[in-house]
Amino acid sequence: MDRSLAVFSKTIKGLAALFGIAALLLLAVALMPARSIKLATDQVDGLLLATAEGRLFSGEADLAYRGQDLGRVTWSVRPGALLDLQLGTDWKVAHRDYTVSGTAAVGVGATEFAATGIINALAVNRFLSQYHISLDGVFEVDGLLIRLGSDGIGAEGRLRWSGGRTVYRLAGETHDTVLPSMVGTLVSVADQPGLEVVTASDALPLLNIRLDAEGWAHLGVTARLTSLAGNPWRDGDNGDAVVVTVSERLFEPGGGDV
Repeated sequence: MDRSLAVFSKTIKGLAALFGIAALLLLAVALMPARSIKLATDQVDGLLLATAEGRLFSGEADLAYRGQDLGRVTWSVRPGALLDLQLGTDWKVAHRDYTVSGTAAVGVGATEFAATGIINALAVNRFLSQYHISLDGVFEVDGLLIRLGSDGIGAEGRLRWSGGRTVYRLAGETHDTVLPSMVGTLVSVADQPGLEVVTASDALPLLNIRLDAEGWAHLGVTARLTSLAGNPWRDGDNGDAVVVTVSERLFEPGGGDV
């Protein structure tokens, strides 16, 4: 009996020592200045974190990517997530053209990213300008959730656009039209994320976007959308039929941008 008590006592002391070391390490990390996170962001080509304030567990900084201002990001690590063997954080990015917030969690074999927010069309137009497209209106990100695990990529959530004036160039001519409000639903098919966009009023298909495992984005445009944009495809075409498909490589798997 005495021997059992001695073993039990040593075990308790050992566990206490381990918890003590873990607590000290956690405290040391928590007290590290926010600028320490720059060591991690420096590994991402083009990503810049500047004027960081606060601590590593709770701080804020200016965020930029390849010279483009992305706004002020704030973050706060959720200690409770550590009990589930996850590193979880609440985050928010505030910019003059958008405000987006959400959570992120990295655990054993899985990573989750969630977001919600409001985005002014001006922010989207910075990306669309390379395709000679300009939109008015506001975008709403609702319940975006992306999960990467050993079983593939899961995606859900909605993206709403208020609709409005749309200016675009096609075959050297500039077109100016007004498009209706739209709703895009994020889906995952065969472990490949995609976006299905329909009219907000009656859920009629307009376009679909799919991202494959090789980093290619494939966009399919229906005859209905070409008609709404002022360029009917052909008389008598089924409005739901995809009549234009465009593909562009966004990244190389395991590498940088192309």
